[in-house]
Amino acid sequence: MEVRRITINIAGRVYPLNVPAAEEETLRRVGKQIENMIKDFEQNFDVRDKQDALAMCALKLGT
Repeated sequence: MEVRRITINIAGRVYPLNVPAAEEETLRRVGKQIENMIKDFEQNFDVRDKQDALAMCALKLGT
């Protein structure tokens, strides 16, 4: 199984990951979706910082 080293940027932080090559595209897409959710929360709610937006993303994704 081929493993790739990628970086995903979420809420201004870079997360290095070692992932199976077959999962790379999915993880990049999910990272972009989370970034879009954060931007949406920041624009539509009184979000004080990125941590608040991340918590809101986690709650939404958990439902």
